[in-house]
Amino acid sequence: MKFDSNEDFDLPLEKFEHMLKTNNILFFDADEFVDIVEQYIDMGKIALAKKALKLGLSQHPNNNDLKLLKAEIYIFEDKHSQADELLEYLSIVDPENDEIYILKANIYSKQDNHHKAIETLEFTLDFTAEPNEIYNLIGIEYLFLENFEKAKEKKA
Repeated sequence: MKFDSNEDFDLPLEKFEHMLKTNNILFFDADEFVDIVEQYIDMGKIALAKKALKLGLSQHPNNNDLKLLKAEIYIFEDKHSQADELLEYLSIVDPENDEIYILKANIYSKQDNHHKAIETLEFTLDFTAEPNEIYNLIGIEYLFLENFEKAKEKKA
């Protein structure tokens, strides 16, 4: 692989795909990697998301946002114990990051433990910047429990 940093690209995704095609090693900041991984996840290209995530974590091993994306991919792949272990670590390092608890609630929900998901989401309300998103997720959990009155109350 040769090193190349003189190319101009409009988007981090274009730059990343160019790197893959040319076998050049390019530098990305952590936010660019987050953007690339999120775009691949949104497009359903999990293999490319994992490739970008691996490279991102090799360049920025202490970046919590990249680690959160790793946990999200674990959840997507039903690797709940690995996701939970990583989320436990992140909750110690960054205890008021609402994304950690949203992902934890997602694991509980996938395991049909909707009461624990609700409890986790309600805990998040103490420090989230997006309470409406959390109330919406709580409402969805109540729908899974077929508690329509509570669901309606939380989604309103």
